[in-house]
Amino acid sequence: MRRSRLLAAGATAIVLAACADPAPEGPAGVPDSGPPRYEANTTVLESDAHGPELCFGGVADSLPPQCGGVPIANWDWELAQGEESLSGTTWGEFRVVGTYDGEAFTVEEVGEVRYPPSTRPDFTPPCPVPEGGWVAVDEARATEADLQAVMRAAEAEPDSAGFWISYVEPPTEETAPAGGMIAVAAFTGDLERHEADLRSIWGGPLCVTGLERTLTELERIQRELGADVGAELGIQVTWSSIDVTGNVVELGVVLASDEVRAAIAERYGDAVELRAELVPAPASS
Repeated sequence: MRRSRLLAAGATAIVLAACADPAPEGPAGVPDSGPPRYEANTTVLESDAHGPELCFGGVADSLPPQCGGVPIANWDWELAQGEESLSGTTWGEFRVVGTYDGEAFTVEEVGEVRYPPSTRPDFTPPCPVPEGGWVAVDEARATEADLQAVMRAAEAEPDSAGFWISYVEPPTEETAPAGGMIAVAAFTGDLERHEADLRSIWGGPLCVTGLERTLTELERIQRELGADVGAELGIQVTWSSIDVTGNVVELGVVLASDEVRAAIAERYGDAVELRAELVPAPASS
């Protein structure tokens, strides 16, 4: 396994430190450790259109790929490994550690990417398993067309909080009937009426559940955060999505400082979950 490599700027800093005066001390005689260090596991990309950047917010599935993000002040491809190049674009996936001044990232270490385990939404029905299990009550109304119809009906309700599909058993190429799908419809009120209305359309397994916020409300929050509110709160937004199972807006940001978290919580409570691209680096990386 390839060890992390120190980029030129970081190596120079170490040499200079050996010859310089001792590090300045902060209050109570504690040495000043300098600016906070962050890490990111992401794609680094340089093209004819821009210099080296950390790709935040996704990478376009093209060849060569494209992305936008945070500029890197001191990138050196010679100190990285595993990059690819095509048509004037060079890119690769790396774990980078360094500092960020709000405009550019200064790299101190670069090494093999360390993506955390994938976390996927939990589509398990939030309803108790019915007596007799998740079975169709009317196979004749458990077709793919019926599933599409019940989804449209659920999402048309003003208090719809989302709609998703779960499975009685994981589908395979041989067995994936619509009747084996559990329709999950969430609302903010009057669950008995909603269940009766949806049951008149859908004869397959059905779970009607209550959530706090409507899908319309989450979509409004998502639009706000992608426009003026993000700039107003000083948040560098990289992406956003709605997690219907969690009933929240997921917001990708460059940094999720305590101030940013407090500002989001004050305005939206727990309706927004921040996903930081840059996270504090461990003391020994």
